[in-house]
Amino acid sequence: MVNKAALLMENRKIKIADSPMPEMKSGYVKVKVEYCGVCGSDVHFYSFGEPEFPDVYPFILGHEFAGTVVETADDVTELKVGDRVCVEPGTYCGKCEWCRKGKYNLCKNMEFLSAPRTLGAMREYITHPAELCFKLPENVSTLEGALVEPLAVGMSSVIRSGIHVGDSAVVLGTGCIGLVTVMALKAAGVTDITAVDLFDIRLDKALQLGASRVINTKDKDSVSEILKYYGGIGPDYVFETAGSRYTAESAVYICKKGGIIMQVGNITGETSLNLQRMCDKELTLMTNFRYRNVYPVCIEAISAGRIHVKDIISEIYPLENAMQAFEDCINNKQSMVKAVLRISED
Repeated sequence: MVNKAALLMENRKIKIADSPMPEMKSGYVKVKVEYCGVCGSDVHFYSFGEPEFPDVYPFILGHEFAGTVVETADDVTELKVGDRVCVEPGTYCGKCEWCRKGKYNLCKNMEFLSAPRTLGAMREYITHPAELCFKLPENVSTLEGALVEPLAVGMSSVIRSGIHVGDSAVVLGTGCIGLVTVMALKAAGVTDITAVDLFDIRLDKALQLGASRVINTKDKDSVSEILKYYGGIGPDYVFETAGSRYTAESAVYICKKGGIIMQVGNITGETSLNLQRMCDKELTLMTNFRYRNVYPVCIEAISAGRIHVKDIISEIYPLENAMQAFEDCINNKQSMVKAVLRISED
């Protein structure tokens, strides 16, 4: 059986070729991958690689995916051949301190698809633990299923923040994670949502997906511009999703006294926070790493029509055009929210 894959050969070079068929294990299922999203982390690896793993090539990227079960191990009873599933990509050990505490996303032995040396999902067939494969309702498409993974990041940050109906929220950054955070906030009943970015094309999308208002802070002081909308005292919550040290630093000045800052974006390098200002305002700084136990919540929200996750898709590419999809993500950053690969036909 052929297992066609997008093989990353070196920085910014992908070759479409056959790859080994993954091994079946006890408790596993084999999934025929139909759609796989392109994550920002995939684009980073495609562009720069990882210095710690110079010998990892050829490598397979991708961890936002869904497909159809084509084989099950003998001891799997909760899934059957023909079931459509979305897949939580991180396999945890279940034995370390963090797993025992229920915080499996922090597992010290985590094997996360597309994080070296674990091959990702941009291939036709993959095997994965059945307990991490979630059956999709009939009214949720496999394409929507592939978008559950990025949605889970935004959903996790909203749930863990403790935000309630009636609270106000500012979302800094309207890339993919910022937009799914807006969607998750709206689904949670939050109606005062301000989205902030430097590009109108992204802010227009935020309005479409549920933001109450948008602010373009290009060539402006972001703090003063945002505070205008909140009587000079700021919102109850600030969600930093841009992954920028500058927006993270500004969150301290934006957030209301007694408010909560949720750091969602991944920031490279060190960030300077005004801790004294945080103390004076008695702010709470929270952080969010990936997700845990939220896939069922995301699936239900999509199925119930509270979140139209397909609206974040910018373009769908056939597997053969995988390299073009990555190049477009690099060259069209303002307009490219989510590129998706069609790995195989439904």
